[in-house]
Amino acid sequence: MAERAETRTPSGPSERRSVNRSARLGAIAGAIGLGCCLYPVVLVLLGLSTASAALDLGNRLLAEWGWAFKLSGVVFAAGALWAQHRRARACSADARPGLVRNAAVIAIVALLTYASLYGITTWLGQRAT
Repeated sequence: MAERAETRTPSGPSERRSVNRSARLGAIAGAIGLGCCLYPVVLVLLGLSTASAALDLGNRLLAEWGWAFKLSGVVFAAGALWAQHRRARACSADARPGLVRNAAVIAIVALLTYASLYGITTWLGQRAT
């Protein structure tokens, strides 16, 4: 019996670049999804707003437009995944990163970014009152 040759190449630089790119895109998607709370905090940190005005703006944006920020984060993540997949089609089949792996990295990093930024902004909001 002939042994079956392994067709998958070992984890190389192109695969690591793909994972790093997916992680960056996931972090951006998470930040966009929590933009309703993140942007007022940035205004305070830049000195362009007071803490109480930013807290009011963040609460109002979350109550009225929270769904739009979350939806735009999901749309950004889906668009980034589509662009990555389209870009990877130019590679040979052996070096092509997996679509499922990229989707998983983007989703996990986006959720972790969203959760950590939510915790930070909630903590800052409690400190402001």
